[in-house]
Amino acid sequence: MDRNQPQLAVFKYKHGDRVSLSGKRKLFFIASLVLALALAKLLFPFGLLALIIPLLAFFGGAKTLNIGPRYLVCGGQIVYYANVTHLQLSEAEGILSLQTSGGKSFAIEREKFPTNARKANKVAANKAAKFNKVTAKIIDKVRRASPVPAGVPGTAA
Repeated sequence: MDRNQPQLAVFKYKHGDRVSLSGKRKLFFIASLVLALALAKLLFPFGLLALIIPLLAFFGGAKTLNIGPRYLVCGGQIVYYANVTHLQLSEAEGILSLQTSGGKSFAIEREKFPTNARKANKVAANKAAKFNKVTAKIIDKVRRASPVPAGVPGTAA
């Protein structure tokens, strides 16, 4: 791995897209599927239980929001900061909306950040803290990458 390449900041985020499979996960999925199918053929009724492992590899995995130095990745969407033309943060609703020069829009919602807290006030506080941290990073990166898009807080637009 190249040491000069900056790492992505990764946050758990319940987006609507399917979990993307990494190279290692794809390899494990294919190998376990072949092995499970072989076991299913040899030990028919009991071998079908082996199919659970490739299914877990395919569907199990965290949904994440990855923030890089020039772009963010959420599910199947990639947003380049330099292409953002409009940015709107609604703290009351808990939504950060990004609109690109191509007309595509992307929104980050406070309620989609998971938390392990049980009490309602702590759940709300944890989600708000994660949302504020993520939005601050994104707003800063958009400011640096593009010539002051409309709606960026803290700038004269």
